[in-house]
Amino acid sequence: MGVIKRQTIKGSVYSYLGIIVGFLYTIISNELLLKEQIGLIAILVAVSGLYSQFSTLGFTKVIERLFPYFRDKDKNHNGFVFLSVAVGIAGFAISLISFFILKPYIIESNEVKSPLVVEYIWYLVPLIFFRMFFNLLDSYNKMLFDATTGTFLSDFVYRVGTILLLGAYFVNWINFSQFVFGYVVFLSIPAVYLAALLIYRKQFNLRPKLDFIKPPLRKEMVSLSLFGIIGGVSSVALKQIDTIMLNAYTNLSMTGVYSIIFYFGTVILIPGVALGKISSTIIANAWKNKDMDTIQDIYYKSSINQLFASLLLFILVVTNLHNIIQLLGTDYIGTEWVITLISLTSLIVASTGSSVQIIGTSHKYKIQTYSLGVLMILSVIIYAIFIPNLGMIGAALGSMLSLSGASLLRVFYIRQNMKMFPYRLIHLKCVAFGVIAFIAGKIIPVLDHFLIDLIIRCSAISIVFIGLCYWFAISEDLVKIGDKVLVALRLKRK
Repeated sequence: MGVIKRQTIKGSVYSYLGIIVGFLYTIISNELLLKEQIGLIAILVAVSGLYSQFSTLGFTKVIERLFPYFRDKDKNHNGFVFLSVAVGIAGFAISLISFFILKPYIIESNEVKSPLVVEYIWYLVPLIFFRMFFNLLDSYNKMLFDATTGTFLSDFVYRVGTILLLGAYFVNWINFSQFVFGYVVFLSIPAVYLAALLIYRKQFNLRPKLDFIKPPLRKEMVSLSLFGIIGGVSSVALKQIDTIMLNAYTNLSMTGVYSIIFYFGTVILIPGVALGKISSTIIANAWKNKDMDTIQDIYYKSSINQLFASLLLFILVVTNLHNIIQLLGTDYIGTEWVITLISLTSLIVASTGSSVQIIGTSHKYKIQTYSLGVLMILSVIIYAIFIPNLGMIGAALGSMLSLSGASLLRVFYIRQNMKMFPYRLIHLKCVAFGVIAFIAGKIIPVLDHFLIDLIIRCSAISIVFIGLCYWFAISEDLVKIGDKVLVALRLKRK
């Protein structure tokens, strides 16, 4: 757990710095860009994310599960990097062919209601390529016990770049076309940097060693890739399909508004991002060694720690809805329920801890793939019903039903088939303390000055919630961190 703890803390620092930068980008872009322009960026990110995941041809699942069998630094990990790059190139070629086939339909369906999509459609090609390679290289680098570099690049560096672009756009150094080009460049940089870093560390040898792959291993790799395609695409689709379908049923303007408020709800998932990246590596090795105690320990601790952090963020968001709307402007009045639904979804997903990593690295990975594939189809049906009738609320409601449902079903499956369960009585105590903190935040009257209201409300909630959770030892890791802080403040002896 020491490696997990160190890299989770380090990764969380990068993620929270990314939150701050992303928050600034969200607010500034809302002021500088048209809603249609914001919607364009959201569509480029969503579509390229879906395509790039498919382009890996499920090989990230192979990396995640089988790399421990290839691991041998003296032998260049038995040609594993060559395999990853070769699969990526093949996957990109297939994606490019499908892109050219679908391009006429995309243009026809968007040229009237969303002309910006048609104008900038070609930017999807480099985005798909570089984001696909980042997915592969980040998965590989993660298996080398470095889960923080990818987080640093994707959550912080890229967002700092977009802030700089907004600054340049604000002072008229660049126009919107140049802004989009710069956005694509900054979204592509993480893959380039990660490749350079692996080369520098002498972990990027493209020499093949195909004779290492014996028939049983080859069969397992093919099986993992096939299921990885379905599972990977379904997983990304569940996160992005609401944005894509909202644009399909409405327009870029509403998609832009949705992407802005969606940010506030998904901030709650940040604590689990770094944890998920490094825990999958440890869990994969634990499965190899049949170390069930380690997996159960990670499962429980990831659940309670993520519940603690995510519940605090959830309370801060829902008690400050009036401040969020005031910050975004009058165009966002009436979106409070959208933010609440998205935030609640993120909280439920976070509370399930490392359930995704446990199933995904186990011999039962196929059931996760099947369930994700079915869930993706059901989600499309749900969105097709809800979005035309309810708009953004329909998209948020559909997201809650699909993502929360999938997360809770994973917990149930692990309980039934692996005899592990993340929830204990301590989770209910944490939720109870969250209710108390929520009440403390709501009873504070709304103050005239936005910043003073925000500081007082957030401070009161944080003190009540963190204080109660520390006092009643909700989490062993929280207590250790709290003790160090109190010692540093000379409020407690060593």
